[in-house]
Amino acid sequence: MTAIERATRLTRVDIVVALEPLRLTDDERRAVEAHWARATAANPALWNGSAFLFEAITIRNGGFSAVARPTDYATLLHRLRVGLPGRATSHVFPVPAVTSRDGRLLVGRQSATTTNAGLSYPPSGSFDADDVIDGRLDPIANMRRELDEEAGIDLGDLTPDPEWWALPSGEGRIALTRRFRSALDAAALGAAIAKRVTVGPDGELDRIDFLDPARPLAAATTVPYVPLLLELLAVGEPQEGSAP
Repeated sequence: MTAIERATRLTRVDIVVALEPLRLTDDERRAVEAHWARATAANPALWNGSAFLFEAITIRNGGFSAVARPTDYATLLHRLRVGLPGRATSHVFPVPAVTSRDGRLLVGRQSATTTNAGLSYPPSGSFDADDVIDGRLDPIANMRRELDEEAGIDLGDLTPDPEWWALPSGEGRIALTRRFRSALDAAALGAAIAKRVTVGPDGELDRIDFLDPARPLAAATTVPYVPLLLELLAVGEPQEGSAP
């Protein structure tokens, strides 16, 4: 499985890190390098750090499992924008869906220095080598780091829902989403974020918003899983789906 078609309820997430990194053919490596050269010419702020692509994805009886193949960000970006024909790989990424006491979803618009400049979605980021704990990727460790870096939010100050959701987010992309509830309303949470991080052209996010789940978000302003997430939050209890 490299994709899912609908929201799927999860109770367990288990992602094993493969010992062997992703091996590219010479032609694939040259294509990745050429694409990276074009990407960094357009946006010099991009950095080629550690990353993963995912294989052997299984969703069964509420459990999500996968094998994470180590690679670099240049290869991940090429896979997302161009593809790696003939390879059954996916991009799996954790998403902490932070909601305020009054039920608004926190999103940040990505600044011009980021890969997804101009798009709004919950503060989050791809797995990297810092998320490896005892041979597995830890999505909570990733969420803790990303929330702190992008929004100055301590994950320990939030109350997690017990379950996860796997949400489709375009071809070969799966958002592992968990809702975290804040005791602060949107106004107070926004004020706290503004005190802790730089929100503007010099920050990772150039603005923050708190979205009413009942009001649709234009697809062109976000990434594919976000409208689905808003729909799920709007009904209070997401409709359970099943993986193909």
